[in-house]
Amino acid sequence: MTNLTEFKRWENSISRMHFPKWEELPSLGLYVDQVAAVINENLTSLGMEPLTKSMINNYVKKKTIQAPIKKKYAVNQIVDLLLIGFFKNTFAIDDIRRGILQITSKDYPKQAYDRFVEILNARLRNETIPTNPNFDPANEQLMNFGIDAVLAGLKARYLLKMMAKESQVEKDNHENKE
Repeated sequence: MTNLTEFKRWENSISRMHFPKWEELPSLGLYVDQVAAVINENLTSLGMEPLTKSMINNYVKKKTIQAPIKKKYAVNQIVDLLLIGFFKNTFAIDDIRRGILQITSKDYPKQAYDRFVEILNARLRNETIPTNPNFDPANEQLMNFGIDAVLAGLKARYLLKMMAKESQVEKDNHENKE
């Protein structure tokens, strides 16, 4: 199988991925190991690195996200962690935090996150992004650029991995013939 065939298969599999909207996330307080499971279910299905409990605890210590109340995380903290996990391989944590603050300064966190999910899910399926005249155009453009940067990086890394794998197979076959 050529690396492009494998890449297309992978691209098709992520097109079926569905990032959850705010209402689809657990609304009851979750402990850190439960939060990590929810976050990683979504990130790893895209081929992204999982967040560990230690990473989550460090984000709390550094005040990147709000501290849990009685060791339980609310939906807004889960959303922040999903966004951090999604963007962390492409952008610095401080830039991610600034982006979240910028977008939520003009739109409510729930509406901003749900708009992010609409754009991301449309991009994953290679569909036209549904318009939303109620959403700030500059914020929407920022989200589009961020999502496109992350997805382009994911696709480039996956294709490179497939190419390296095929290259190794060809090298092994060549060595076996000698």
